[in-house]
Amino acid sequence: MTLRAELAAPEGPVVPGTTLSADLHVWNEGRIVDAYDLTLLAPRGEWGERRLGQLPVYPGMHEKIKIPITVPRSSDLRPGPLALAVQVASVLDPSLVVVPEAEIDIGPFRDVEAELSRPQTVGRFSGSNLITLRNTGNAPVAVRLRTSPQDEKAPLRSRMRRSRVVLAVGERARIGVVLRAARPIAVGKDENWNVKITAEWDGEAVRERVFTHRRRPILTTGGLRATMVLMAVVVAGAALWLSPIAGGTRGPRTQTAAGPTQLEQVNSAAAKARQQLAQEKQKNEQDEKNEKADAAPKKRQLQHPLFVQTTGGSKESAYTVETGYRLQLTTVQITAAGNGTLLLSADGKPLGSVSLSQAKDITPKIPVTVPQGHTVRITVQCGDGTSSPPTVLPSPSPLPVPTVGAATCTATALVTGELIPDQKTPSEGDTAKENER
Repeated sequence: MTLRAELAAPEGPVVPGTTLSADLHVWNEGRIVDAYDLTLLAPRGEWGERRLGQLPVYPGMHEKIKIPITVPRSSDLRPGPLALAVQVASVLDPSLVVVPEAEIDIGPFRDVEAELSRPQTVGRFSGSNLITLRNTGNAPVAVRLRTSPQDEKAPLRSRMRRSRVVLAVGERARIGVVLRAARPIAVGKDENWNVKITAEWDGEAVRERVFTHRRRPILTTGGLRATMVLMAVVVAGAALWLSPIAGGTRGPRTQTAAGPTQLEQVNSAAAKARQQLAQEKQKNEQDEKNEKADAAPKKRQLQHPLFVQTTGGSKESAYTVETGYRLQLTTVQITAAGNGTLLLSADGKPLGSVSLSQAKDITPKIPVTVPQGHTVRITVQCGDGTSSPPTVLPSPSPLPVPTVGAATCTATALVTGELIPDQKTPSEGDTAKENER
């Protein structure tokens, strides 16, 4: 009893979040009717239903089935080739299993989340707010920021501290927006004005966020009334000081009006204004520090596929650690088929080897760190082999006849780990290694 299967995926890039249809061909080269369990093998994520059901095939015939595959809209799927496979297992003989593979091209998509730190700001002469941007796509994105009051007649001027920012995949950035009053209010009531922030990328995609700025007058209604009462008390005290009472002779008066003097009130108001300006300055400095801290690289998880297919000889595939990061390697998940050997190395040092016919995951026993600019590499050494053509039973439909040729070796390795920010440049790392030697 023999079994053969092929998996064909459509050409062209596939945007994450969409569904594609792959064709699976299964040949029953045995002598009895058999059914086959179909299971989708894909990286971790929302790939839809993994178990695809059963497919019955008569002896000497083949069946074709279309398999819908939903590519998850996740930033973990980077643009580029990605290997998918379907496990075909015989129901009558569970040991009879084949795993045909196909490669799809993951296309880029860009998306940005925007969130305001405060829904409302308050100030007499100025105000400020922060907007946090996060790249939720799978490719870098350049975001352009604009801000303006929603009402063209609003007595405010708004500007962004940075009008353009480039975000890597999963990166966050906090951008400040500064407000200035064009015409401060001397006396009156509070005024509320809406301010709009627009984030644009790719020429079409837009995110808009709106917050309210409450502009307060320099002197409130209550403060104005208190000032008028104080002035009336001062005038009455001065008149009482200068005028005689009940026919008495004019003389100096030493009694003053109760409460603080006008000079003391002016000094108190000036001190309060200086304190408020100092608080606003300290707040702006803290916002700038937060922006610089958010702009620094952050830790993020890595899942990168390596794929090798060769017919005889040796072939390799490698992943190079990004600049500004070092890779803390966790495990390497391996799926392989053929007659040969797979060698795994990191930073030029061997980590292990497995036979393609008995592929298994490789997990380092001790932590393995790969510096920036260095590689994690798989090398497949495929042995030469020949096979005689199998006996083909009569069939109502013509079947392709296998030909004699060299053995084909296929291997897929999913490199899993954590990218950790690294402040050293590649030249500094090389110099450190030379000094250790």
